[in-house]
Amino acid sequence: MTYGNDEFVPILLGTGLGAYNIARSLHEEFGVRSLALGRVALRETSHSRIVDVRASRELDKPEHIVAELLALADEFPDRALLLIGTIEYYVNVLIDYRERLGERFVVPLVDRALADRLINKTDFYATCEEVGVPHPRTVVLTPDVRRDSGVGEGLPFSYPVILKPSNTDVYQRRSFPGKQKIYLLDDPASVREVAERIFAAGYDDDLIVQEYIEGDESVMRVANTYSDRNGQLTFVSVGQVVLADRDPVMVGNYDAILTVDDPGLAASLGTLLNAVGYTGSANFDVMHDRRDGRSKVLELNLRQGAISYYAMAAGGNIPARMVNDWVYGTPTAYEATTQERLLLNLPYPLAVIYAPRGLRSRVRAAKRRGSKHTLWYRPDMSLKRLITVLRVDLRHVLSTITHARRGMNR
Repeated sequence: MTYGNDEFVPILLGTGLGAYNIARSLHEEFGVRSLALGRVALRETSHSRIVDVRASRELDKPEHIVAELLALADEFPDRALLLIGTIEYYVNVLIDYRERLGERFVVPLVDRALADRLINKTDFYATCEEVGVPHPRTVVLTPDVRRDSGVGEGLPFSYPVILKPSNTDVYQRRSFPGKQKIYLLDDPASVREVAERIFAAGYDDDLIVQEYIEGDESVMRVANTYSDRNGQLTFVSVGQVVLADRDPVMVGNYDAILTVDDPGLAASLGTLLNAVGYTGSANFDVMHDRRDGRSKVLELNLRQGAISYYAMAAGGNIPARMVNDWVYGTPTAYEATTQERLLLNLPYPLAVIYAPRGLRSRVRAAKRRGSKHTLWYRPDMSLKRLITVLRVDLRHVLSTITHARRGMNR
């Protein structure tokens, strides 16, 4: 089976929506087929002509991942092998083992020291404060606060508040009843109770208590960026969330996004990324604070977002920039997407029905100008693939309707 072209082979770690997003972007630009590795073959990449999946349960072990990749390199002896992690776990493995992988693979990622500074929220917010990037006001809870009965009292902002782990890599490997990605809490007693449950489950890093920026999806934004190998930001695409996944365990995942022009946010991200010498793609969660009109950064992920195909809807191709930068050595000029276009991961009518009222007219206008669905790609639509995509869509539809009804019945 043929992968890539005469110059490079794209190898993706992960088999979900993020992997398909990257494979599609590369296929549109270069006409290449990607190879994806993961623990299981997920529906988003199954029965595809543009990405082939090799699954192994052993890919939950770093040493096995490295061995598998080094063996894979022997299959393609004369081409550049572009290695892209699509979820945090794989990104961290690539960073930790880049010395062993770097001789044979192109690994467009930051080093471990900078990665730790950016993904640990305690250090990340300190960095934002240092370079003047807007972010919500924050208080750090260290593990030793378990002995402090005054936790949650005297905060420099009012309740309700957000509580979340500073180290998401450690947190995601802990299990306990009532676990969520983030918590919206109404009083100090709730902060103490949730913090104790998290620490009791074996989480031993900081927790973040943060001011709550009130609002529905209309205040939620995302940004995806690309910084070249010289550490300079060359691409920004900001998206206005239209419809967030309503499942509590899927907080941070989105089913519809509208690309928007946010020059203030783009400038802030450039300030942050250039200051630390960032390299590669990045994904930001952002809240637009109506109280002062500023977009405030919540967190940074060292990869493209799973739904970052919204940038393609507005004419921006992050994976293509990566290839031009690292494989072909072709510099690309700075670009920020400004056109309002609509990206969907479920049928359009649901996006309109369940979108905040204030966004519906913009959603309809963007749909008239053009919309895209990450998985609906005509060159990749065999009968098996069509059935698979319909099943994925149905899952999103049922989840959206079910959680919307639960919300109305509260």
